[in-house]
Amino acid sequence: MGGMYASADTPADAKDELTDGTFTYELVDGSYTIISCDTTAIITDIPELRNGYAITAIADKAFVGCNFISEINIPKTVKSIGVNSFSGCSNLKKVKLSEKMNSISEGAFMSCPALEEIEIPDSITSIGNYAFYGCTSLKEITLPESLSELGTMAFAECGEIEKIDASKCDGYVFENDILYDKDKKKIFRASAKLAGETVIENTVESIEPGAFSMCGELERVYIPQSVTYIGEDAFGYCAKLKKADLSEGLNTIAPIAFKYCYALEAADIPTTVTEIGEGAFYSCPNITRAIIPEGVQYIGMGAFLSCTGLKQVIIPKSAEIIEDNAFGFTESADSGEYTPVEGFKLSVYSGTAGEKYAKSSKLDYTVANKSIKKTAFIIIACGFAILAVIIAVVIMSKGRKGASAEVRKADKAAKEKAEEENYKKITD
Repeated sequence: MGGMYASADTPADAKDELTDGTFTYELVDGSYTIISCDTTAIITDIPELRNGYAITAIADKAFVGCNFISEINIPKTVKSIGVNSFSGCSNLKKVKLSEKMNSISEGAFMSCPALEEIEIPDSITSIGNYAFYGCTSLKEITLPESLSELGTMAFAECGEIEKIDASKCDGYVFENDILYDKDKKKIFRASAKLAGETVIENTVESIEPGAFSMCGELERVYIPQSVTYIGEDAFGYCAKLKKADLSEGLNTIAPIAFKYCYALEAADIPTTVTEIGEGAFYSCPNITRAIIPEGVQYIGMGAFLSCTGLKQVIIPKSAEIIEDNAFGFTESADSGEYTPVEGFKLSVYSGTAGEKYAKSSKLDYTVANKSIKKTAFIIIACGFAILAVIIAVVIMSKGRKGASAEVRKADKAAKEKAEEENYKKITD
């Protein structure tokens, strides 16, 4: 073939590769896999054949760095695309997938900020983890009839996504701007146009990673007792979220669950929570109250890092592990260095992980003389729950827009007053 093609006399132990100037191919089991693309290429169509062999696969990271491609059509000969195959293609706007594919691999179109349109054929049964993560121009997507598996963070941080058409798909339902599994036990993705107050249905057990991420107009969310798990980045970048009403029954707040919730005012943790993940409330500067009850065992690294409005925290005896910079520090955006929050003070119990953390972090602290009983937190939490239920019932009875402004304002004021009074009792 000469020049750019591998010689017919290539030794048997060498890779069977060729290049046509745009793509580099590898011969695998009698067909070609595209293993890389020239990053300066301007193309629309991937060929079906090359050198007499069908092109049946695209390898991991094959198109990474191909920033001049705005549209790509994957032919019917292709049966698979690899992990991160088109990740970071900054100008990719439109994609048509092969009808022979049965899955979209992990991170396949991750961080493609210009992606607006993708045709997913009915042959697709699974969409991998992070498949469309960070596709900030994607507004609408249609789930195929055959889809049975939707991966973690598949549509996380898609800040413009408004509609997910699941009408052909038996495994999922899109209702009231939220994508659930068919039994409504899991929330996978909410519409970015959600605004104001949202009441989560009491069938839901898990808010999956990235579910409400970048819902920038969401101001308040009511989470029922049925929810046991709030996933990673579940409410990340919800910049206007002021209140997250958490209920007894919740066990885990995963890492970065509420990161960059700039307007969030409080973190009232239910007594059933045992784990607060790394960076769970990272960079929530308006949090002024954090109640960490008995029962919490693990507090991750930087759980409340850069919460500059938080000046006082009581660490319970139950806390066994408190990672670095969990409380009382802020991170410099320029240098990445950690410095103590001015005026911050811990209240801890003698001989506990809380005291050890305070000493090792060189934070101002006092040793508590009496225990904050778990029952006290339960009573307080029940008071919160009753008020939350009243508000939720009113909202649901009046539709998604909520009750009249007067009723909602009165209920909101009553709940906030109760919260402040109970918090003062605890800290006193």
